[in-house]
Amino acid sequence: MVKDRMVELLQEHFELNLYEARAYVALVGFGVLTPAELASVSEVPAPRTYDVLRSLEKKGFAISQPGKVNKYRPVHPQNILEKFIEEWQERVAEELELKKKAKEELLELMSPLIETEIPKYGVEKVWVVRGIRNATLKTKEMFEEVKEQILLADDGYIAINLESDIIKAIDNGAKAKIIVTENVLHRLGTSKIMDYYKKGKVELKVIDKLELPMLICDDEVFFALEDMAARYFNYETQIWIKDFRVKALFEGKFNEYWEQAKKA
Repeated sequence: MVKDRMVELLQEHFELNLYEARAYVALVGFGVLTPAELASVSEVPAPRTYDVLRSLEKKGFAISQPGKVNKYRPVHPQNILEKFIEEWQERVAEELELKKKAKEELLELMSPLIETEIPKYGVEKVWVVRGIRNATLKTKEMFEEVKEQILLADDGYIAINLESDIIKAIDNGAKAKIIVTENVLHRLGTSKIMDYYKKGKVELKVIDKLELPMLICDDEVFFALEDMAARYFNYETQIWIKDFRVKALFEGKFNEYWEQAKKA
């Protein structure tokens, strides 16, 4: 129903609760209402009408007319909704500036910790990363820090979703060899990775199937444990290892794939 949709929009986007939204829609429809009249023409319970109307007045959606019985009329939707958006934009801008300042202060306060001689990941060389968001952040970090070589065997996520990070790493001097499956190659289409391949800035091959997708950046290795259910729910377990011996093992497997793959 149209009325329900109006109530839904007011709740979702204009910070009115359910009773406030119903009351405002009723005011717009009837023009002027007393609390008792509001209870009779809307789904706002009678004991709540006084509080709801006062709240609407406080939020700028209604105006009251004092008398023996207070009457309320709506502020025109064009005016109040536009005003709400303007004020919301100001709040968002202020909040954004506060977050930027907080970020700068945190980076300044944390710089001694970041720049200490203690190894960045402590003494551990193996980490478990769960969930697509955490995996993405870890992969981005690897691309940011890589100096020499990227080896990527990808069957569906990294090349497509982290293209800009790969390109930036290549522009910063890293050499890249990428193997993708047919479905990934098709989705790359006119991507910058494909453009770099045509210009000879990246080596790219295609393979029918990858049993062990992986990312190697210098001495760091990142791969997912096989779990189709976890992958379906974007919560698969991924392993990050920094060890030159493990890197050599995975690089050997990557080279096997490279020999089996064909030119893109």
